[in-house]
Amino acid sequence: MAEEYPQYYAYEGRPVVFEEAPDGGVSVWALSYRTGEFERDKSYLRKIWFGTTADIETLTRDEFVQRVEEVRGRRLRGEGPAYALYETINGIEDAARAVPRRLTPEERALVHTLRLRAHDLFEAELREQGRQGTPGES
Repeated sequence: MAEEYPQYYAYEGRPVVFEEAPDGGVSVWALSYRTGEFERDKSYLRKIWFGTTADIETLTRDEFVQRVEEVRGRRLRGEGPAYALYETINGIEDAARAVPRRLTPEERALVHTLRLRAHDLFEAELREQGRQGTPGES
């Protein structure tokens, strides 16, 4: 049976996506911790498909987007609407961690929604700059 793409993963926490390449092969993209954009990195193909002791999660599209925005929100600093949302999300999560307690269902729903909005904003900014956002998005 042929593989279906895209495939979404977290490799040691780093979001990685496999998509079908125009030549029929596989393009492998990993989230850059430095820029928040996706960079080609075929090394993850072997690491994910052919065995490792690393922490690898297979994700749905929604889980993947949430993970991308979690990483961007925790690792990147900047200005603009996406960064304001990241600060809000981090504030909600940090307040719960300080107590410590789990997020309430309402807080989880809010964080989920804010991450979706941050994703749209960040991706639009990348496209505007001619940079590589999440593969498969226009």
